[in-house]
Amino acid sequence: MPNNKTKSRTKNSIKNKKELFYEEMQRLITDKKPDDMEVDFRPVTKQNRKNLHAVTLSKPGSAAAPTFYLEDLYQAYLDGTAPDDMAESLIRFALENNLQAPPGNIQIEDYESVRKNLGLIVIGEERNREYLSDLIYEKIEDLALLPIIFTNDSYGTGNIKIKRTCLSLWNVSEETVLKEAKENAPNLMPLTFRQLGDLVGEESANEEELFVLSNSFFAGGAAVIFYPHVLSCIGNALGKDLFLLPSSVNEMIILTDCGQDPETLLKIVKEVNRTQVVESEQLTDAVYHYSREKDHFKRLLPA
Repeated sequence: MPNNKTKSRTKNSIKNKKELFYEEMQRLITDKKPDDMEVDFRPVTKQNRKNLHAVTLSKPGSAAAPTFYLEDLYQAYLDGTAPDDMAESLIRFALENNLQAPPGNIQIEDYESVRKNLGLIVIGEERNREYLSDLIYEKIEDLALLPIIFTNDSYGTGNIKIKRTCLSLWNVSEETVLKEAKENAPNLMPLTFRQLGDLVGEESANEEELFVLSNSFFAGGAAVIFYPHVLSCIGNALGKDLFLLPSSVNEMIILTDCGQDPETLLKIVKEVNRTQVVESEQLTDAVYHYSREKDHFKRLLPA
């Protein structure tokens, strides 16, 4: 078996190889870009991911420009794609995809334009504290409920997180933004609630009932559990308390409480996160519970 020194040398070798790749990509992009294209290389913290190497390529007068992460390109390099070809592809993509107007033509500086596009997403608070440090959010158990500016146009759906610095620009309070996002989200990003068997084409013969709760876009849909009265309506309709299993940031599995072992459910959540959900879309390793009698949502495990 390799000893600790061998493991350390291997890890340093991989790190050095990555750093050399990052440096080569920066040099190639800088050399190949058109003179009027601006290139910004910077370290960033993204949802569930830290210390990424980002590069943004923008044309003069563009309102939004694509950002790429060199970590995501490194695997393509290991698979045989030449850095020279990657750099040319990124520049070509940026030339064709800089936006002349903000996504959805939303005027970010105007709160009246923003407010009708306010929605909600939820991410894990504990694993994203650095990422959340300058964003507006509400902490609920170990989750962070974020108001977002939801976009839906010819480029697809997306969202813009709201920084606290926007509050002074809009002359509104954090409480107002959160309140209006909660009120607006059910109309902007309406919920969808279906039996899991319907989605996979199977029927369950078990006493327990499993459902998938999301929004109609299946994007950031786990936040639907915090829409007004959603859990109470589901619990009362099914006539049982509920277990909530975080499938991803995009959906929540609802399981009627038939006395299942929460520890077993937690093992399932962890296994799914490790094998079926990409890192950036993982929510939490936890099991949640909703009590109809108390009208109360809480994290059950880890206790």
